[in-house]
Amino acid sequence: MKIIVGGGISGLWLAAELKARNILCCVIEKNALGQGQTLASQGMIHGGTKYALDGSLTKAASEIGAMPARWKQALKGKGTVDLSYVQLEREDQLLWSVESIAANLLGFFASQAMRSRMERIDPQFEEAFNHPNFKGHLYRLAEPVLKLDTLVYAFAEILDGQIFQTEVTQLLMQKNKVVGIETTAGQIHGDVILTAGEGTEALLSELPGTYPAMQRRPLAMVVCKLAQPIPKVFGHQLGSGSKPKLTVSTHDFDGAQYLYLGGQLAEDGVTQDDNTACSNAKRALSVALSWLELNVESTHVFRVNRAEPSTREGNRPDTAFVYQSNNLIVAWPTKLALAPALADQILPLLNGDSKPATLPVWSKAPEGHYPWV
Repeated sequence: MKIIVGGGISGLWLAAELKARNILCCVIEKNALGQGQTLASQGMIHGGTKYALDGSLTKAASEIGAMPARWKQALKGKGTVDLSYVQLEREDQLLWSVESIAANLLGFFASQAMRSRMERIDPQFEEAFNHPNFKGHLYRLAEPVLKLDTLVYAFAEILDGQIFQTEVTQLLMQKNKVVGIETTAGQIHGDVILTAGEGTEALLSELPGTYPAMQRRPLAMVVCKLAQPIPKVFGHQLGSGSKPKLTVSTHDFDGAQYLYLGGQLAEDGVTQDDNTACSNAKRALSVALSWLELNVESTHVFRVNRAEPSTREGNRPDTAFVYQSNNLIVAWPTKLALAPALADQILPLLNGDSKPATLPVWSKAPEGHYPWV
């Protein structure tokens, strides 16, 4: 039995890969499927382009570059993970600038690797940018944006009968090896794989020996409720730096439309109070999408931690991370897009089950909802 602790995208993708190979597994989730970092993301499956805005193809950009194609294969129902029932917000993302292209961006657009992933488009073909007051440059990036609630639903269907809601209270040890888990619903024995994001830290702290340290990189995402809807925008405003100034996704809930804002804005907001972060977001939007004449009804800040393996100086890890010791596998995907890569690293580490096992009779884990609404 393979026991996956954590019902976010990394645990769900891995479990689907195991099921496709007829390897008995279960997913243990404390709260609801996808409720943490998965549904708090913007659903953008990017291939590293936004890590290469200075014209250089970094290790991070290179490692993640194959992921959009991998996801597209699954979305077409091909390969081992069938996500053909997942809905897309749109099939691509947009990048735009409202100012002159700076010298470092010229390097970006001159890069052969980048040209193969994106194309410049006429704003008249995009409703949100088809306006005489838009004077910038517009590009289409061939990387999908997922409707995340349908992604979680798809995995819940694939893994029906194998996903359980209970809290893991400790890891069970025998002869210095992890042999199972103790939960509020009871014990279960098998090979344990931790994909629990922030929850991994507490479980590791109870074990003897040395295990990977975890870091938290916070974000202060800003949510803007609009009084009147606009044509939907999913993409990144380019600036003169090496990262997008602003990342925008547009969502409709209960008859209202919301802009969910990330990018450099969300990183800068970490050190700001909510009022300051909201004021800065309104100011940024007034520049980034000035021609749309946005009518913002209300704003609030949604703070979320990105749980990752600890790195020197707390920088973003370049790749998905997997560590194995004492029959325990510890994993952090670091990005939604990297879930397939994480599973690829874990699968070769798994041994065949030598003992027969049965799934527990525990409560089913519910599907999560967008936590920032």
